[in-house]
Amino acid sequence: MRIRLFVAFASNNSGSYTMVGRFADAATADDVARLVEELCVEHAAWNDAHDQGDDLALESPLDRFVAREGLRAVKPGRGDDWPQHGPPPRVIATGHQILLHAPYTASLSPVFGELIYARGGRVDVELDHAHERVAVELGYWGGFEAEEASLDAFEAELAAALPTLAAPDPHDSRPAIAPVFHRGSWGARQLTAVFRDVIEAMRAIRALAGAHGVDLDLRVRECPGGVADPLALLRASGAAAPRGVWTVILWQVGADRIAVMKAVRQLRGCGLQEARDALAELPLEVVVDVAEAFARDGAAALVAAGADAEAVMPRP
Repeated sequence: MRIRLFVAFASNNSGSYTMVGRFADAATADDVARLVEELCVEHAAWNDAHDQGDDLALESPLDRFVAREGLRAVKPGRGDDWPQHGPPPRVIATGHQILLHAPYTASLSPVFGELIYARGGRVDVELDHAHERVAVELGYWGGFEAEEASLDAFEAELAAALPTLAAPDPHDSRPAIAPVFHRGSWGARQLTAVFRDVIEAMRAIRALAGAHGVDLDLRVRECPGGVADPLALLRASGAAAPRGVWTVILWQVGADRIAVMKAVRQLRGCGLQEARDALAELPLEVVVDVAEAFARDGAAALVAAGADAEAVMPRP
């Protein structure tokens, strides 16, 4: 009797490709997005019909495009530079930016980045061969004419749509990542989320933004691997504090030290040990460089816990 034992190793040799391009105006972004979308559809059909473009003597739609646009790429969109086992790249314009994404590919031809620069734009971000999930950081504002009510209405509709847009893929066994609303520099409103289909999600969000007169600005990044919640830092209440020039000062703790420690932990968005250590030496600047309303609310919470605290704005 002969017994053979085999050990096999599997590997995932394909990741996703994502690029964000920025232009000076929305009209150029729309034009480039339309051009790239048409080109990707045409080249994908050609690629499927010609055995992934292995015959370099054949002229592809991308070859003709490079010659017409005066670009420098040589035989683009063949082999690893094009999705071989996944859907073709898709693109969407969102205001003055375009988002190009291929969910499953070894890489993508640099011809698209070259086109962005040739049309006067810049490549904001390129994630080439990302194996982890891609997080979208979305900033939104109303320009000079919009009121806070417009942003509130947009945000409410966006929040209602997120359970569908950010639902995890049923084939993905990793923990779901809940989206996070947070604030950026000087209180700018932001959302960071991992979308099931980034192009379809941005299509829906673009429609909501247009209905409310809201402008969008997006960035993308690859989530760190092996982390259950890559957005955990944004969930800390301290990360959501709107920026400004105010400071919350704690002068005395009072009788209920535990209640004050809880208030400090909430304001800073920190852990128990950090909150405990912070109270070891007073007076204490609990939070600095925050907006006036946030500072006043924080000071009020400390006072309600029995502490002597105040919100102050440094003298100019």
